[in-house]
Amino acid sequence: MASDNLVLRSGTWHARLSIPADARPTLNRREFTASLKTGSKTKAQRLKISYLQQWQSLIDQARGKLKIDPEDARILARKNSEHAKTFLAESAQAAIADTPMSGEIFDSMTEFLTLGPENSAEEWEQIVRHFRVGGPEPDPLQLHRDIQSLMQDNMERQVTALVLEEVDKAEIKQILKDPSHYRAKSPITTARINAFKTHQEQVKGIVQKTVDTQVARLQSLKKWLEDNRHDLTHESITAYMDTLQVSEKTKKQFLFAGSSFWKWANRYDEFFKKLHRDQVSPFQNHDFPTNRSKKANASTERKAFAVDDVVKLYEAAKKQKNRETLADLILLGAYTGARIEELCRLKTSDILQEEGIQCFSIKDAKTAAGDRSIPVHPKLLHVVERLVKQSEDGYLIKSTSGNKYGNRSDALSKQFGRLKTDLGYNAQFVFHSFRKTVITQLQRSDVPGILIAAIVGHETGTITFDVYSAGPSPKQKNTAISKLKYNIKLYT
Repeated sequence: MASDNLVLRSGTWHARLSIPADARPTLNRREFTASLKTGSKTKAQRLKISYLQQWQSLIDQARGKLKIDPEDARILARKNSEHAKTFLAESAQAAIADTPMSGEIFDSMTEFLTLGPENSAEEWEQIVRHFRVGGPEPDPLQLHRDIQSLMQDNMERQVTALVLEEVDKAEIKQILKDPSHYRAKSPITTARINAFKTHQEQVKGIVQKTVDTQVARLQSLKKWLEDNRHDLTHESITAYMDTLQVSEKTKKQFLFAGSSFWKWANRYDEFFKKLHRDQVSPFQNHDFPTNRSKKANASTERKAFAVDDVVKLYEAAKKQKNRETLADLILLGAYTGARIEELCRLKTSDILQEEGIQCFSIKDAKTAAGDRSIPVHPKLLHVVERLVKQSEDGYLIKSTSGNKYGNRSDALSKQFGRLKTDLGYNAQFVFHSFRKTVITQLQRSDVPGILIAAIVGHETGTITFDVYSAGPSPKQKNTAISKLKYNIKLYT
C-alpha cells in the first residue's frame, strides 16, 4: 500500500487504510478502501482526509470497545449493502457473459468474501465444494447463492461485534439485507464531525479554539436532533435555535458552524451528498427578532472605567495577597489601552527604543492594525524596569501557564473578574474597559482620532492613513500617552 494511503488503479485514485490486527476481529476486515473518483493526485490528497478520519474513528472504537455512533453504523451498513447488491449483479452478469467484473466493486466487498477461522465449518463446506478437483461441475446459480450467503453472514458478524444496543443491531441487519430499509436519522454523525474537524484544522488551517467551538456546537445540535427525533431541516434548526438561551450574535455563530459543516459534507462526503444534494441548506435564511429597546441594549453594553475606578481597582489589587502581578497588569492596561492578551504576551525583548523613546512592541495582535508600538508612559518607566529585572521566563507579566490554545491571560483575567465583582462592578465592566478608559481620556484631551487609533491599534477606515501613511511618530504618540493621568501612588 502507498505510504500516503493512496493507490492508483485504472487511472483512478483510491484511498486505502490497513486495519491493525487487534481491531480486525471487531471490524471483521483487514482494510478500508474507497474510490475517490478522480485521476488527480492533488485532488485525491484532499478527498482522502474525510475517509481516513472516519475509518480511524471506527478503528479507535473497535480497539477501545467504545460505543459506535448508531447512525455511523447505519450509514456504513447501507453502503455495504448497496455494494453487495452491485457485486452480486455484476458477478452474475460476468458469469453469463463470461467476462471479468470491475475491480473497484470487487475490492469494496473483498473483506466479506474471505473465509477465516470465524466462519463455521458449514460455511467453509458450502464454498469449498464448488472448487473440489475431480468433483462435479459447479452449479453457477448455487455458487452465486452461497457467495451471497457468505457475504451476508460476514456482514452480520461484523454488526454483532459492534458495541451497540440490540435494537440498533437488529435495524442494521435489516439494512444489510435490503438498503431500502435505511431511514436517515441525524446525518451529523460522530465520524462526520471528526472528519470535519480534521478538515478545518489540516486543510483550512483554522485556529484550534474556533474549530473546537464549531465541533461543540455541532455535537449539541446532533444530540438535540436525536433526542427530539427531528430530521435536519430548516424547521428543525429554527426550533433548535428557539431553545438556546443565548444572544442573537451567538445564535448566528451556531448557524455559521452548521453552514460550514453542510458545505464540507456536500463537497467531501459522497453519501451525505447523495442524501442532501437537492436540499437547500437548513442553516440559511433564518430571521431573528430585533430588539429595538435602547434600555435592553444599554444593559449589555461594555462601559469604561472612570479615572477614580482605575485607582480603586489598583489599590484593591495591591492589598490582596499574591496579587502584585494583577496590580501591575492593571497599570499596564490603564496606561496603554492594550488588550489583556497583548499585555500578557509582551516579552522583555519587546521593550524597544524608537527614536529615543522607550516603547512596548505589540506583535501578533488580533488584527493587522493591532501590530504597533506604544510609548511607555512616564509613570510606568520604573515599573517596566522592575518587571524586566524580575522576569524569569522572558515575559514581562508572570503567568502560571497558557491554556490549551496558548493564551497566557486566562488565569489573570479570572483574577481580575473576581476582583472587580467583589468591588461591586457588574458584567458591563471587564478588563477591556480600560481600553475604553484610555480612548475616552485621550479624546477628552484633544488628541486627534488618527493618533488615538494608532495607539490602540485600530484602523481609521481611510485608505490615506491605513494604506499610505507610515503612522504617527513615537514622539507624537508619547506626547499623547503622557496625557493619561490617574491619581495613583505607585508601589515600585
